[in-house]
Amino acid sequence: MLMLLGFVRLVLGVAALGLAAAAIAAWFGFLVPLFDLLNHFQVLLVAGLLALLVAVLVVFIGSSWRWPLAGWLALGLLACGLTVVPETLAAFAPRPPLPHDGRPVIKLMTHNLFGLNYDMGRVARVIAAENPDIVVLQEYFPEQRDNLPALLTPTYPHLAYCVGGKRANIAIFSKLPFEQAQDGACTQDPRLAGRTAHILANFTLAGGQQFAVLTTHFDWPVPIERQREQRDAIVAAIKDVHVPLVVAGDFNSTPWSYAQRDFAAAAGLTRQTHGLLTWPLKVTFKGLSPALPLLPLDQVMTRGDVTVYDVRTGPRTGSDHLPVLATFSVGSAP
Repeated sequence: MLMLLGFVRLVLGVAALGLAAAAIAAWFGFLVPLFDLLNHFQVLLVAGLLALLVAVLVVFIGSSWRWPLAGWLALGLLACGLTVVPETLAAFAPRPPLPHDGRPVIKLMTHNLFGLNYDMGRVARVIAAENPDIVVLQEYFPEQRDNLPALLTPTYPHLAYCVGGKRANIAIFSKLPFEQAQDGACTQDPRLAGRTAHILANFTLAGGQQFAVLTTHFDWPVPIERQREQRDAIVAAIKDVHVPLVVAGDFNSTPWSYAQRDFAAAAGLTRQTHGLLTWPLKVTFKGLSPALPLLPLDQVMTRGDVTVYDVRTGPRTGSDHLPVLATFSVGSAP
């Protein structure tokens, strides 16, 4: 029995030392970009540290290691809290009420369709039930392009899409007419396609208010330099946009990451999504298995005279991502 207790304590002690060290290293991600990658897993870090803290306090009763290990875990939780708590509190900040001054209210949906989701009928039914004015899509692959337009274009006659590498297949469907900015980042010719792309669409409402919507799909945050180049490309693409702007998509990066927060700051964007865990709903393990969302990868950001009234996740569509819906207006009353 003593031998078993010693083994359990050894395993718990090593786990406590390692996980708390990872949490503290994540906090120093602003100095070491490699450490910043750990910030994407803050949900797992917090859950693991809390579980280990309880286990250490119970299993190490009577041991001189009890309080040093508990203190080390508490330090790790403090490091996580400095990152997670502000984000969590922001999720509970009140939103302004819907306007009564005549401003048009626009509803936007951003959704990663998931390349292995072939039930476009289900996707179309969710879109119809939510009834957004603008829909921006990621992982809009040929299989999705073959079926979804026929279901959506009767309601969303204005369409633009990009083809290319895994992250370049994106689209925008809209009830509202728009002009697509020809910035060279989006093509429908596979021979000219790159690995990533973005669509910048310019809108003019009936009352004369103008705004723009940009959607994109980032690569995974490793290698670090690749996503840095993608963030720089978006900053460059919107630097000359002088109307209210909404940026929405799958950023494959969480707001706990210093890199993602620095991107928003460099672009002058205010992130409107807080605490919305959208991925993964499915994992590839012996086929597709259900999972619980742990990461807030799908985000909505704004710049300029944009008032956001509501941001939330939408129903499941068969994708491994939840859709995100944002309701907003631009400018003042006409």
